[in-house]
Amino acid sequence: MCVHKSKAFTIVEMLVGIAMSVILLLALFELYESTQKIFFNTNSISGAMTQSYNVYTVVQKFLDDGGVGVPSSTSSNGTYPPPSSGYISTSSGTPCDSLTFFGDTKGFGVVMNLASSSANLLSCRLSSTDNSGNTQYYYIIRNGSFYYSSSSNLTPDEVSFVSLSPDNATCIVPPNTLVSATSISANATSANYVYDVTTSQTLSLQSGDALYAVPDQITFFCQANPNDNNNNWLYVETINEATSATNIQPLAPVSSIHYTLYPSGCQSTYTCDMLQTTVAVSSQEKNASGGTTSITFGFNFYK
Repeated sequence: MCVHKSKAFTIVEMLVGIAMSVILLLALFELYESTQKIFFNTNSISGAMTQSYNVYTVVQKFLDDGGVGVPSSTSSNGTYPPPSSGYISTSSGTPCDSLTFFGDTKGFGVVMNLASSSANLLSCRLSSTDNSGNTQYYYIIRNGSFYYSSSSNLTPDEVSFVSLSPDNATCIVPPNTLVSATSISANATSANYVYDVTTSQTLSLQSGDALYAVPDQITFFCQANPNDNNNNWLYVETINEATSATNIQPLAPVSSIHYTLYPSGCQSTYTCDMLQTTVAVSSQEKNASGGTTSITFGFNFYK
């Protein structure tokens, strides 16, 4: 009598195989879930770091413009002209401080020489109009001082170009390029006079005149952003001192931002040369738990 052994799996073998498959699937699922958590957390942290870099670069850009082309007056009763071109003010708040100063954010230029009816200019973004198409106004610095048609005027005379070509010419020198004073040449042309808004008369330009756009009041502050579920954002506001044109721009989601001016007590003496900024920046990307990541950074800005 022949006995044939079955080649099929036994019930025990099948149960063992199923159990091993379940364990393997659970391990793979755990690995997938762990990888997803790492991805979302890393992405959220990366987003917060990117936002912090945006804050740093924008604040640095405006601080570089701070004090440029800004007149001063100790007799002004309001906020402009400030008592010093280096004026900078902080105001404590919760969760954010505010920061205010003045600066030329538009452009400047120098009259290189004059022709019979024109002036040759070195233009660094000089323009006859602003970004909204309105007239751009300038101050003249002549012989090292702001030009006042009357010593009783609180602010320098505001002037505008009668003609200028081209608008927004750049004066940026390519990297690794050596430049001497004798190699600098004009890159724009205007009439040899400007319109003086203060006196309602024309004003002849002189060689060596420097023209600076009438400065803006620049303020950094926080408020709820309606386009981001009313989350707290850092904003920058610019108000032009000639036209009162106001621009408000959201910069980045933040939990808090605080400023400290150095040396201590410099705000009252207008001698601040360093701004320490501590900002908690929030990521817009969700982390693994469904929330957002907030990272606190410290920046030092030097003037």
